[in-house]
Amino acid sequence: MKKPTNIFITFVLLFASIGSFAQQSNLADMFIKKMVKTLRDPKNVELSYTYQFSTDKNAKKQEGKAYMQGEQYKIIMNEQQTISDGSVIWSYLVEDQEVMVSRANDGNDNTPFKLLSTLDRDYTAKFLGTNENNESSIELNNPKGKYKTVNVVINKDGTLKSAEITSEDNSKLIIEVTEMKTNQQYDEGFFTFDEKAHPEVEIIDMR
Repeated sequence: MKKPTNIFITFVLLFASIGSFAQQSNLADMFIKKMVKTLRDPKNVELSYTYQFSTDKNAKKQEGKAYMQGEQYKIIMNEQQTISDGSVIWSYLVEDQEVMVSRANDGNDNTPFKLLSTLDRDYTAKFLGTNENNESSIELNNPKGKYKTVNVVINKDGTLKSAEITSEDNSKLIIEVTEMKTNQQYDEGFFTFDEKAHPEVEIIDMR
C-alpha cells in the first residue's frame, strides 16, 4: 500500500511544481511586457544612465544618454556613439576617430537599449522575486542570441531600474537608469551622423 501512496504524492508534488513554474513564468512575462511598453510606446524617450563593463575591474561608473524615437535612436557612451535613423546605423568610435556605416537590417541593430526594448520577443523570462521597494527582478535567457542572459530590475511603475547584460564571451555590461523623460523634441537630422561637422573622422562604409 505504501508504493501507490508514494506515487500519488510524487504526482501531486510534480503537478504543483509545474503549476508554480507556469505562474512564475506568466508573472515574469507580465513584468517584461510592461517594462518594454514603457520604452517603446511613449513618444520620444530620453534616458540618462550610468554604465560599467564588469571585465574591467578598475573601471568606474560612467554616464551615458539614450534617445529613442520609434525605430530611430542615439546611444551615447564615452568610448562610442551609436546612431540610427531606422535604416542606417553609424557606429562612431570616439578615440579612433572612425565611423562604421551599416544597414540596420544587416543584423547590426543590437545595441543594449535596442535589446531592452525587444526583450519580450526573443527571450525566455524567469521571475526571481520582488524586494521591499516593490522592485521586481527578472532573468531572461536566449542561448542563441548575442546577449545570452539579461537580468533586469523593474520599478513598481513598470519602468526599467537596472540591467546586467551578459554577452557570448561572458563579459557584462551593467546599466542603471537614473532618469527617464518622454515627449522630448528632437531636431531634424538628430538621428544621423553629421559627416560635415566631423571632417577629421574616417568613414568606413560597410553597406
